[in-house]
Amino acid sequence: MEILSNHWVLIALRLAHIGGGILWAGSAILFLFLLIPTVRAVQDAGQKFMENFGPRFGKMMSIVTTVTIVAGALLYARFFASGFEWIWTTKSGLAFTIGALAGIISYVLGSAYLGKLQARVGALGAAMAATNPPKPEQIGQMNQLQSTLMNVYRFDFVLLVIAIVTMAIARYL
Repeated sequence: MEILSNHWVLIALRLAHIGGGILWAGSAILFLFLLIPTVRAVQDAGQKFMENFGPRFGKMMSIVTTVTIVAGALLYARFFASGFEWIWTTKSGLAFTIGALAGIISYVLGSAYLGKLQARVGALGAAMAATNPPKPEQIGQMNQLQSTLMNVYRFDFVLLVIAIVTMAIARYL
């Protein structure tokens, strides 16, 4: 792990991790607080927009989140040369660990669950559009899926806030 002691490698990893985190959190804020309410307000036009935007956004976020997690893991790994004790014996180690866990949980949640849930919403939306007007059971299922999706988005946002705050203050503890 000697390469992780190289000054330029550390700068590159920090830029990738912090820049990725900014994009990740900024996208979450944009999506949760601006985009979703707007899509809901414009109804059919919003559905058409999301059919086009969603897959592109998902691909971008897959790259951004993966780069952020990998860069963060490499930054975190450089401390292991001196042992694992720093994680629970220092306030900084504990803060970085809490932030890392929150970020990893958010990543897994997004990778393993959100994409599949969004695909189900998209498929149901397409089916509803094909059976115009939609059947009452489709409407009920869509409402349930969208409610679940919003709850997961909110939980994911809380995880991102925890990751950001703990990592931002960890160096100063």
